[in-house]
Amino acid sequence: MNQRERPMEQIPAPGSLSDGRLASDGHARLGAGAGDASRDGEMRGARFLVVDDEPLVREMIERMLEIDGAEAVGVDSGEAALALIEQSEFDLVILDVGLPGISGFETLRRVRERSDVPVMMVTGASSLAERVAGFDLGADDYVLKPVEVPELSRRARALLRRARGVSGRVVEELEGPNGLVLRLRSHEVLIGDMALELTPKEFAILRLLLARRGDVVRPDELSFAIW
Repeated sequence: MNQRERPMEQIPAPGSLSDGRLASDGHARLGAGAGDASRDGEMRGARFLVVDDEPLVREMIERMLEIDGAEAVGVDSGEAALALIEQSEFDLVILDVGLPGISGFETLRRVRERSDVPVMMVTGASSLAERVAGFDLGADDYVLKPVEVPELSRRARALLRRARGVSGRVVEELEGPNGLVLRLRSHEVLIGDMALELTPKEFAILRLLLARRGDVVRPDELSFAIW
């Protein structure tokens, strides 16, 4: 039986990782709790692009997503990711910052030139400046290594819910008072015929407030939306 055919918990990983973490050295292993997010079917049928140059990390993320009912496509470079995004539609991109060739940041910048697909960045660096740079380029979420794989699954579900809206269907626009319209795919904000210029963080906050219009939005939910 080859490595792909073995149960996930038996795939060897360096060190003593056994609790479902992606390590900062690029190794991974699924532990207890991985796959629990599939219970309500939120991930079922979703299509993910996983971009990481570490084969073990990439395969583990792909398997986690498949357990949750999603389809996962994995590539090892930003160039390959951009080519696939040109050809296919994805519901979420999981993008490593430290890629060979063009970096994860440059890949994200080019993705945002052509698509509003949600992007979750994965990094071993804990620098606030790096995370802010990623959000300014249009990242939707950040995960630091070592990462609990069940956490990654739940963050992916949260991004899918935001992109799809409450009904589970992909939402193209959100409307507000006085003719306010957010076009989610193009990141455009309009009031009547007038276009407004917003930063990615301002757009994320406005998007959350309009999606939850009429509800009380807690400070921690606003923080999650932009950080």
